[in-house]
Amino acid sequence: MKKTGIITILNVNNYGAELQAFALHHKLKKLGYENEIINYLYYKNSAYKHEKKSKPLKTNYKNKLKDAILAWIDKYSALRYPKIAKIRKQRFAEFHKKHTQVSKTFKSFSELYQANHNYDNVIVGSDQVWNPNNGTNLEPYFLTFAPDNVNKIAYASSFGISEIPTSLHATYNAWLNNLDYLSTRESDGVKIIKEITGKSAEHVVDPTLLLSKKEWEDIMVPYNTNEPYILFFIFKRNTYAEQLAYKIQKRTGYKIIRICKNEMPLESDSKMINIRDFGPLEFLGLYSKAAFVLTTSFHGSIFSLIFEKPFYTITPNSKNNNSRQESLMNIVGLKHRLLKEGTHVDLDTINDIDFDAVKNILSGEIQNSIQYLVKVLKK
Repeated sequence: MKKTGIITILNVNNYGAELQAFALHHKLKKLGYENEIINYLYYKNSAYKHEKKSKPLKTNYKNKLKDAILAWIDKYSALRYPKIAKIRKQRFAEFHKKHTQVSKTFKSFSELYQANHNYDNVIVGSDQVWNPNNGTNLEPYFLTFAPDNVNKIAYASSFGISEIPTSLHATYNAWLNNLDYLSTRESDGVKIIKEITGKSAEHVVDPTLLLSKKEWEDIMVPYNTNEPYILFFIFKRNTYAEQLAYKIQKRTGYKIIRICKNEMPLESDSKMINIRDFGPLEFLGLYSKAAFVLTTSFHGSIFSLIFEKPFYTITPNSKNNNSRQESLMNIVGLKHRLLKEGTHVDLDTINDIDFDAVKNILSGEIQNSIQYLVKVLKK
């Protein structure tokens, strides 16, 4: 049987990243493809070895400072709350140990490129693997480390932004042309590939959507409560989101549960149940029982759709990286659930989502995505 390797963002202590990586791996197994995730550490992983070869195309000092601050917060909070950090880390590690087949670890660019990769297919998976603002060399995510005779496939790979700077077009053109099959999870990604290479790319769903609600429920750790709650899945302080949560709470009487990384408490923590130590399976259980969801996360939006939870996704006015959210909401006809900060919300309509219509739309998109995988993979 042909063997497939998947390279994506993994081991970054992030629910969306870990679950999308698992989802593609698991779906391929169910389709009959032997596969494993190539464990090339992402540059944000503390064990990653930075080299001259791994430097990014351009230095974005604002993002570099942001990465440094977030890394400092993680270290500080892990020292301040060691038990929480330990439990969370264990749960993430146990999730992959139990559910995901992973290769040996490659801690640097050089280790990845010097290794012999014995695969017939290599896939670059989902997440923002092609975002030029990432603080690392993106070349591995265009599969240049794989031998020329390997079948090279992009599945739902994301640029994370609506356009690539013209100065980078030549580099991206060379990288994209190294791939035999191209697909992306955003409509803007299809346009970018066409603009840079002249090639047509497939528009496919994020890997997390390839698994059904039941398949996610089968592996989740249930959250045991009979009280309805608003799930607040927000990465950092967002005053607008907090105020909206309290308004919905006042209207419904629901408690608010915030799930986040192991970071310093927010001022609002005294008004919320703040969970920091859940792993991916506990995260799924929390989604399954939620009565309402407020999120700023792309995968937070997706799991709201999968578990059929009324939700709002909040995007900042100051950023241009909302193409992932906009593309998803346009597809399912829920653009009105995507809120710019400051948008007025009619609380009488917060539960008005026709999930039967959403499922019908997604069903066709999911089938097309599976057909793409079957078409491009050697078996």
